[in-house]
Amino acid sequence: MKSFSLKIIAADKVFFSGRCEALIIPAEDGEMEILAHHEAMVIAVEDGAIRFRPEGESEWRHAITGIGFVQIAYNQVTLLVQTVELPEEIDIARAKKAKERAEEKLRQKQSIQEYYHSSASLARAMTRLREAGKHGM
Repeated sequence: MKSFSLKIIAADKVFFSGRCEALIIPAEDGEMEILAHHEAMVIAVEDGAIRFRPEGESEWRHAITGIGFVQIAYNQVTLLVQTVELPEEIDIARAKKAKERAEEKLRQKQSIQEYYHSSASLARAMTRLREAGKHGM
C-alpha cells in the first residue's frame, strides 16, 4: 500500500513521526480520511479521536486530540494540535471531574465567550471518557 510522511505534534511533544498508510481526523463537518498523495490543503481539526495506521502495521493506532489543524502538501502530513494522548493514558477520575465542572458552568449564567469555552470543555471531557471506555479503561 502507498504511504505518506506523518508528523503528529502537540504543544508539549512530538507524538508520532514516521510513514503512515492512512489517517482519520475529526473535522468540523465529520471525520476525514487522508491517504497517500492526498490533495494539498489545510484542515481545521476538532477535539476528538484520531486513528492512523503506520506503514507495515495491520492495526490502527488511536489517540485523543485537542483542537488544531492538519497541513497536507507533497505527500507529507503534519497534524498540529493542542494536546494528544493515548486512550490508556486518560485519567478517568480527572475526566469525570472536568465533565462535572463543565456541566456546572453551563448551568450558570455566562457570557457568550464563557459559554463556548464551557461547551468546548464538556465536549473534550466527553470525548476522553468515551474513548477510554472503548479501549477498556
